[in-house]
Amino acid sequence: MGATKALVEGGFPALFFQKYWHIIGEEVSSFCLQHLNGGMEVSSINNMHIVLIPKKANPTNLSQFRPISLCNVINKIMAKTIANHFRKVLEQCIDGAQSAFVLGRLISDNVLLAYEILHTLKRKKLGKKGWMAVKLDMSKAYDRVEWSFVQEIMRKMGFDPNWINSIMNCIAAVSYSVVLNGHAGDIFHPSRGLRQGDPLSPFLFLICGEGLSSLMRQSIQEGHLKGVKASRRGPQISHLLFADDCILFGEANERGAGLIKKILYEYGNCSGQQVNFEKSTVLFSSNTREEEKRLVTQILGVRFSNDPKRYLGLPNMDRFKQRIDNWSIRHLSQGGKEVFIKAVLQAISIYAMACFLLPKTLCVELESLIAKFWWQNGHGKRGIHLCAWKDLCTTKEYSGLGFRSFDQFNVALLAKQGWRLIYYPNSLLA
Repeated sequence: MGATKALVEGGFPALFFQKYWHIIGEEVSSFCLQHLNGGMEVSSINNMHIVLIPKKANPTNLSQFRPISLCNVINKIMAKTIANHFRKVLEQCIDGAQSAFVLGRLISDNVLLAYEILHTLKRKKLGKKGWMAVKLDMSKAYDRVEWSFVQEIMRKMGFDPNWINSIMNCIAAVSYSVVLNGHAGDIFHPSRGLRQGDPLSPFLFLICGEGLSSLMRQSIQEGHLKGVKASRRGPQISHLLFADDCILFGEANERGAGLIKKILYEYGNCSGQQVNFEKSTVLFSSNTREEEKRLVTQILGVRFSNDPKRYLGLPNMDRFKQRIDNWSIRHLSQGGKEVFIKAVLQAISIYAMACFLLPKTLCVELESLIAKFWWQNGHGKRGIHLCAWKDLCTTKEYSGLGFRSFDQFNVALLAKQGWRLIYYPNSLLA
């Protein structure tokens, strides 16, 4: 828990509890246990303040603000306690198609699997049957979750009623006040939605998403829907979930599109989730006829895309250069540049390097951009490179600065993927 993170007005920061836990720890623990065991009403400590942070300069409407909810540390302690117990059983409850927030799974697993399937679709040029991949954009995913739906899903999963009540008390017995010009407004009570930043929210959203997975599994078991195979002997994959992002796979015809539309409509009515079809896209296999493409896009109401990279959200060189340009105009010391390179620039490509072997020319180009930023004397002023980049990549014990070599670090991250395939043979990716 962050020691000095923002909290509700009048509350003590986490630093206070950490510093004086030997004095107040027993009383705080007793108070939290009474609430968690249902012995006390939690609404008294669940009053949160909402602060509106502008997304851009001179905002003119509410959509240009980012709401940040502030709560007290006691509330965070109880939510974190439940979340720590909850995460231990999620692997047994959540479908293998979901790769986020579950112990033993990585979101990169589904990225690799999605890339393999999209690659298969792109290379499939023979056969009369076309296939499609639908990338869904969920509108305000966390804010639209129906509490009753989450409660019913947990009941169907077999969770203890007391456990369910404890969770529902944390998310339902809550009130908000919007802070404007330093003053909190009137208190109001929400009727649905999960608070982003709450330790429980990611796990409860997975429970909500299990409703979609159940509908997809049922449709396949009944023979109505057919999934895509990445290999001849591989399993049928009908959907992949990346937390609140989703990719659905199926036959590219009127029946397949109608089934997906029906499933999404049923899921939305029960869970409160709403698909933004205008921002959603569909990709077809190479053997799909133009007539079927037009028919599917009309039924689903989505845009056509033939770029797999847009499905996976992989970073590009433009983003890398933009970060450097934004920080080049600031007068950073060499120590500041070192921290920025290690914490920001070299972290941008980790997500891609954990999944793919980057070309050596790309690694050299990235390192060249960083070296240029390191040696420059100011924005747009070229500096003298006093030593080679490989010398800066050595550890400080050997007179280097400990920067990462992109090429070597890429291989190390891919080795981890190989290790995961060996030690997790029952995973969907394996």
